[in-house]
Amino acid sequence: MRRLLFAVLLVCVMSAGAFAASEDMSIYVRQDVFDAKMETLFLRLHGEIENLGTRLEGKIDALSEKIDGVDKKLSEKIDGVDKKLSARMDGLDKRIDGVDKRIDDTHTYIYWILVLLGAILIMPFVNKFWEFRKEQRTPTVTLEEVQRLIEKAISENNMRVRA
Repeated sequence: MRRLLFAVLLVCVMSAGAFAASEDMSIYVRQDVFDAKMETLFLRLHGEIENLGTRLEGKIDALSEKIDGVDKKLSEKIDGVDKKLSARMDGLDKRIDGVDKRIDDTHTYIYWILVLLGAILIMPFVNKFWEFRKEQRTPTVTLEEVQRLIEKAISENNMRVRA
């Protein structure tokens, strides 16, 4: 790149110096010599530019290959990280599922404990209710009432026999 700039600068200086010939200059250059030198200079510049273009193309190709290599390596590393991350996420999912199952089991145990506590707390009231129902179902008969019923039945039976 520096050579190209140097060559362009040289052409500009040379051409400006050739056209800036004034009357008081004592050295004159013939037109055909000037044209020949300029043609040679342009040919050299053209060769340098082509050489520079060729080198740049080589460098660009080399950089392109390096970029492709880096891209492949980076893709492989990203794939490796993705696989590791997927494996860890699967492991984490399994652990979370295990924790969910444990929490569900704990909820079930807590519900059973609450049901048992409720049953224990309600049991006295249920017993009292059943006792109350038993008392209302079975008529209470005392010994005196049974004796009176027997005596009444005997007396009625005797009256029938007499009559």
